[in-house]
Amino acid sequence: MCGICGIIDWKNTLSDASRQELVRAMNKAITHRGPDDAGTLSDGIGTLAMRRLSIIDRKGGQQPIYNETGDIGVVFNGEIYNYPELKTLLLEKGHQFRTNADTEVLVHLYESFGTNMLDMISGMFSFCIYDQKKQTYFLARDSFGEKPLYYYWDGQIFSFSSEIKSLLENKNIPRKLNHEALPYYFKTSLVPEPLTLLDQIKTIPAGHYLFLSKEKFELEPYFKPDYEVDESIEETEAIELIRPFLTKAVQRQMVSDVPIGAFLSGGIDSSTIVALLAQNSNKPVNTFNVRFENQAYDESAIARRVAEHCGTEHHEVFVPDVDFDENIFWKIIDHVGLPFRDSSAIPSYLVSQEISKHVKVALSGDGGDELFGGYDLFQWYQKIVDLKKIARPVRCALNGGLGVAQTLPVFNKSSLLRKVKRGIRTSLLSEADISIALNELYQDDQIEEMLRGYLGTVDQEYALLKENNEDFASWSPLRKIMYYRLVHTLPSNMLIKVDRMSMANSLEVRCPFLDRNLFAVSAKLPDNLLVNQGKGKYLLRKMMEDSLPSEVFNHPKMGFSIPLYKYQNEAFKNLAQRLLFDENPWPELIPVEQLKEIYHRGIYTQTDDANYTVFQTAHQLWMLMQLFGWGKRFNVEN
Repeated sequence: MCGICGIIDWKNTLSDASRQELVRAMNKAITHRGPDDAGTLSDGIGTLAMRRLSIIDRKGGQQPIYNETGDIGVVFNGEIYNYPELKTLLLEKGHQFRTNADTEVLVHLYESFGTNMLDMISGMFSFCIYDQKKQTYFLARDSFGEKPLYYYWDGQIFSFSSEIKSLLENKNIPRKLNHEALPYYFKTSLVPEPLTLLDQIKTIPAGHYLFLSKEKFELEPYFKPDYEVDESIEETEAIELIRPFLTKAVQRQMVSDVPIGAFLSGGIDSSTIVALLAQNSNKPVNTFNVRFENQAYDESAIARRVAEHCGTEHHEVFVPDVDFDENIFWKIIDHVGLPFRDSSAIPSYLVSQEISKHVKVALSGDGGDELFGGYDLFQWYQKIVDLKKIARPVRCALNGGLGVAQTLPVFNKSSLLRKVKRGIRTSLLSEADISIALNELYQDDQIEEMLRGYLGTVDQEYALLKENNEDFASWSPLRKIMYYRLVHTLPSNMLIKVDRMSMANSLEVRCPFLDRNLFAVSAKLPDNLLVNQGKGKYLLRKMMEDSLPSEVFNHPKMGFSIPLYKYQNEAFKNLAQRLLFDENPWPELIPVEQLKEIYHRGIYTQTDDANYTVFQTAHQLWMLMQLFGWGKRFNVEN
């Protein structure tokens, strides 16, 4: 695991010395991603650099790594899990290896297969390969977006890095708010790839590569998730189909020259990984759990049962209520480099901090919901599609009547009324808009009020969230919402959290569920093996029921979240007051009356009612705090 960065300048806009000095600063800013080693590749065109967290071939795997003739070099962030098989193939083709590191297979694969090498790799990665003879650069990112790669291109200078903070060490890059991305951020709390909230700074999307030369700038996909469901597959056959692929993914990701551990929340996904890890390990596995003071959010007792059942060495991190510390707010912004809505970054950071004291590598259950139909949201989507069977005029009338009811004092505390109203309102949307609406934090009328001074310059159609696979229309409702989560929420939220909070603590996190071969076989499963009798991850439950305690399967899904509204101590309130009003970096962006309303709702709403949930009000405020805090921290212009 590492961090990479670089500047490429074919027109010699910068002097060699200036370019190298900038890249040194960029590389220093990602030292936390690789505290063990550093390396640089530089010539008259470009300078590439990396920081290394040494996991495999700790002594021999220093980067950059070159081919036999020294004219093709690579800087690499991630792990290639099938590198032993690839190395055998490459040796048979006559390639010579100097190391036992997985990195070295990349330069030889590129020599023999060019960009087609990406179809052969199983792993999480972002890398840059430089062909000095051809003066070309080949950058790529893994299929699901586990490893990040941001870039800036002004037509003359190309800069890239694993993290935004590092990229902005290049002082030639403007720091300007991207108004095009703002509606996305407020609507769904994420900004879809390739956009970021910084104008002209983009991310190479998951499953894409970028080919650069003096004449070319080619950004192309090499992987697009697809579902080719085989309705003839039955339960027993499905278990026999999935088990070996999942087991192999875990076994591959156990390869390490340093100790490994695992996250253990007590949910089905992490418990499954821990069980398979324990079954394939010859010594007790270290497992780690966050224990919340608020019992409604606490799965630690179940995690302890799993740890006992699997014979692990178990560790707990205790998170008390009203223990918000401003320092962690700024740590999230510094390491993400962008506003980040997901408050579960807080416990993710804390548990990663604890794990890093014991191991350098940890396996997690991320991706299990996306592959095996785990989120409650998936079933909500189906229910809303079913509502469309009711005549539209009837639904319109119901929507209007429920809207009136929300304003009546007798109903204003009814959480049920809110749910029914939202379901009816969402059913009036097109199918492409339902996924977006189910993930919304702010409604369109709120966004219009907030951004009314910018409405002529922003897109509220959310087109990037509607770019679907060409076979999308033929998929079942379940697969449609699963696709949305896989290609938008996963890379633009979940995996950002996993990567940045773990790497902030120099910890490598691996996600066996995101094995591409496992995804391919999961994509064949009929819907009834994913969601059955109102329960998600049906097949995973059946497959693991003999390997895990029954408690894992018999409690409601909680997710790795925190009760943010309970963390609003005086430090939280003071920070919110400062960022929204006293030290707002863009006081002209959102009308002050809107800010006051959001602040008041966010601080004083303590129970769900007919209009809002406490999750929504607390996170609407948190989103603004993150946005303004980021603007202030990074000196971003409006």
